[in-house]
Amino acid sequence: MSMVKEEYEKMVEMQDNTGADKYPLQDFNHIGKRQIRRLDGIEKASGRAIYTMDIQLPGMLHMKFLTSPYPNAKIIKMDTSRAEAFPGVRGVLRYDDPELPEVADLGGHGPTAIKVIPDVARFEGEPVGAAVAADTEAIAEEAVRLIRVEWEQRPFVLNVEEALKPGAPIAHPESCPESNLEVEHVEGHGDLEKGLAAADRVVEFTAKRLLHTYISPERPCGVVRWNGEYPEFWCKHQRPHEAKRTIHSWFSKTPMNKIEMHFPYQGASFGGWTQFYWKQGPDYCAAFLAKRTGKPMKFVFSRREDFYGGSMDEGNYYFKVGFKNDGIITAVQAEGHFANAQWEGFGPGNHFEENTAIPSVHAPRKVVRVNKGPTTAVRCEQLPNTLAFTLVFDRVAAELGLDPTEVAIKNDGIKGHDMDWGTERKLELDFTPRDSLRECLEKGKKAIDWDKKWHPPGTKKLPNGRMHGIAFTWSHEWDDSCGTGEIAMRVERDDGTISILGQRCDNGVNSDTTYCQITADEIGMRLEDVFYNQHRDVPFYPMCPDSSTNTSVNGWAVRHCARMLKAKMLEAATSPRAVSQRGTFPPFFPDCKPEELDIKDSIIYVKQDPSRKLAVADLVGVSAEAGPLGFHELYGAGRHPFSVPFFAYAGQQYGGTYMGVGRGLFEEIVHDPATGVMLNGNLLDYKIATIGDCGPIDTDLVETRQGYGPYGVVGLGEDIATMMTTIVGPAVYNAIGVWINEFPITPTRILKALGKI
Repeated sequence: MSMVKEEYEKMVEMQDNTGADKYPLQDFNHIGKRQIRRLDGIEKASGRAIYTMDIQLPGMLHMKFLTSPYPNAKIIKMDTSRAEAFPGVRGVLRYDDPELPEVADLGGHGPTAIKVIPDVARFEGEPVGAAVAADTEAIAEEAVRLIRVEWEQRPFVLNVEEALKPGAPIAHPESCPESNLEVEHVEGHGDLEKGLAAADRVVEFTAKRLLHTYISPERPCGVVRWNGEYPEFWCKHQRPHEAKRTIHSWFSKTPMNKIEMHFPYQGASFGGWTQFYWKQGPDYCAAFLAKRTGKPMKFVFSRREDFYGGSMDEGNYYFKVGFKNDGIITAVQAEGHFANAQWEGFGPGNHFEENTAIPSVHAPRKVVRVNKGPTTAVRCEQLPNTLAFTLVFDRVAAELGLDPTEVAIKNDGIKGHDMDWGTERKLELDFTPRDSLRECLEKGKKAIDWDKKWHPPGTKKLPNGRMHGIAFTWSHEWDDSCGTGEIAMRVERDDGTISILGQRCDNGVNSDTTYCQITADEIGMRLEDVFYNQHRDVPFYPMCPDSSTNTSVNGWAVRHCARMLKAKMLEAATSPRAVSQRGTFPPFFPDCKPEELDIKDSIIYVKQDPSRKLAVADLVGVSAEAGPLGFHELYGAGRHPFSVPFFAYAGQQYGGTYMGVGRGLFEEIVHDPATGVMLNGNLLDYKIATIGDCGPIDTDLVETRQGYGPYGVVGLGEDIATMMTTIVGPAVYNAIGVWINEFPITPTRILKALGKI
């Protein structure tokens, strides 16, 4: 069997991998090393990196949308004549334009069928009715203000509990005409009543998470032009493959191979806008107006328009928890009522299901329509789960006066089973069992001197007079959500360097460097001889940077492709270089088999005689060897990672920490209850954390290789931000001795809890 075929069969064998990596690399020269410099570091640090908002094309026009002044309204009549006549205006696209389709696929995780420009507003500030194209942004904005609209104003509702009451105003009458309850489902296991009956104590409490949003430095934007019959797009969102699929469905199905896509650097992307059902509505409108006017078209949302929607953990939480006096939890009931969540899953019970030995879990979830923007994954879709998980565990520990780390260890498990059961499952899947929670606890507690710093609530005051609070939470690394990763590789003809091919979104997580590290180690190349420009429009699409899948999904595709390419290179080195009418050109290693060779530092050599060697550049100087497509689909879960790109992992922990703190202490969108108008849709009144709001942040990683990705990796870019959002609640309790379960925990809420105001 050839080495290429052998590697291909191993790749097929590892499809949908649900066990330990069967063929891990044993020696690493680049993976996990701390001194590796980011591939995009110079561009970004110097300010020369090009983002979507930076794109400027000759003759480009600018597009702006009309937005609704009301939270629940329908357009009855609209007069755009004054806008059309305004100097510098080149086109106005109305919701009732006869050339617009009735509905179009405008994005989301799957195909959608919605209006290109809605004529119904479901929240104040929603883009509706019309889009204006003009010579400048300022002209377009002024023209939008000239549009006259006759509105049918409808009653509105902002609060999920009010929306569930009989007789409440219907928030979305077109899509949910009968009730504001869109969907309801339950997850869990075991017998709740039996679990509560087995408890020594039962505690009930509630929590509330108020609306917060994504807010990226780069606002939603895009550029499009037509090259004859075919469109060219510059997009800001996370999924090139999805964007091209939806664009293909427009304009009488433009062939996929005639759509040119550009995904420049993304000015941060935390889910948010990328997840919304209308996220490609502006792209459609820009493409339509670009075609009609014959000019390139650019749209950029204002910061106020960027407050389009928020995070899917907004809502009310209701808990009933039974537990023994020793800290063993026997039952959890966690019910969540969530506002405008776009996805049916991700309620308050998932982490109890996957991450504990708790025998009885009952977690109902209701999605309720209200007159605010849609909510979706913001940094992570697991925020509801992590909020519930953290509050339950810390509440039980507080009720019993126990160290919360001890309560965590006592309840650690998998799907209602204890860790002994988990160890058996790991052995069945060929993992070397390790208790990663205990390992992390030991390292973390030592790092911060936990045993000396932890104290009963309200009992420690610092020298500066402030109360001291300390808290702990824990989680597992959740499943890689879904997806396939396509990667191709090419050995360049003249110098033997390797190009990785695959268009994807760069949202700052350093995946390009990671894939180069994997490729270099797997083939045996110097790191500087491997390059990945993920902005190139090539017909391969790695999984987008969603749901902790950068390395755990795409890592497989990169690794498989690299191994097959290496096999082809070694076969090329031992095969005739060419066969022609004039004769045969002999192999570089005529008396060797491919398996007798290896590659190190971009040099091919004979294992038994390293003095016999050949530079990869010399191998391909005659005929280039193209690497095959590595394709992989993977679903999996793990707990703590093997850090392929060390500083990338550390950076995710660092950034997620202060982002989570900001969500827990500051971030809250405020609506006027009388009018439904958002009152703080700007970065002056909507507070976000900066590094200056945090003290020193230290990152320690425990490498257990317990994941389903290559080398045992899992992603961890999401969990830290979800945990930090809620852990401020138990920390404040530990400081002041009073529970505040309404997030964010602002100074006003603390003073109220203490009876000071």
